[in-house]
This record gives sequence, structure tokens and C-alpha cells, in this order.
Amino acid sequence: MRNFETVGDIIFFAIESEIQSVEFYNRLSEAAEDDETRSLFFGLMEEEKDHIIRLQYLLDHQLENGFPALKNFFSDENYLPHVIPSPDVTMEEGLIIAIQKEKAAIRLYKELARETEKTDLSKFFLLIASEEEKHSMKFENEYNALLAKK
Repeated sequence: MRNFETVGDIIFFAIESEIQSVEFYNRLSEAAEDDETRSLFFGLMEEEKDHIIRLQYLLDHQLENGFPALKNFFSDENYLPHVIPSPDVTMEEGLIIAIQKEKAAIRLYKELARETEKTDLSKFFLLIASEEEKHSMKFENEYNALLAKK
């Protein structure tokens, strides 16, 4: 368990989480049986890479000014998926984990937005949260389509 003291600490964690998502979605893309599913994972992987770039930019530029201390308690336990993917994860399991990862990211960014209260940082985190919500919906749709094929 890792507790965070500043917004910067959480952004470091968010970057790590986004990197893990990129790696995981790449694995799922390579394991996909059809082009449409492969394309879905690849596209979302690219969007997560964009999140990494934007978070890193924020981190690099905000470090000059310092990040505010946190008013509320933040721990990584609240923002991790409940299941850790195994190397031989099935597509169904992968989609469930992907949905969990996206929902955890949504929680993280929305709570960061509340923490930073009506600032440019808050708007930034809400934008990332809305993008993660779109990812979650895409994974849920893919999961439902997979179940319908059974």
C-alpha cells in the first residue's frame, strides 16, 4: 500500500497506472482473434499513451510551482483493479480487468478534480476522467458482445 502526500505523488502513480494499461492493452490487442477487437485495444492503448504524455507534461511543468498538499487521504489501494492479470489471461478475463482498470482510473481522476477544486488542474482531471469513462463503455460493449457470441 502506498499513501500519497501531494497531487504530484498521485500523478506519478497515475502515470505508472497508465503505462501498465498500455502494456496490458497491447497484450490483449495481440491476443485478439478478430481485427475489430484488435483495433479497439490498439486504439485505446494509443489513447492511454496520450494520457501519459499529458500527465508527464503536467508533472514537468507543475513541479516548478509545486503541487498542493492533499486535504484528503489518498492511497493506491482505492485505484487498483481487483484482479491482477495472469500471463495467459482469456479475452473475457482481460475485458473484465480492463473495465476494472478504467473504473479505478475514473475514480482517481474525479477525486483529484474534487481535491484541486475549480482550477485548471481540476478541469484537466475531469477531462481525463471523461476519456476513461468512454474507454470503460467501449470495454463493456466489447464484453457484452463477447458474451452474446457464447
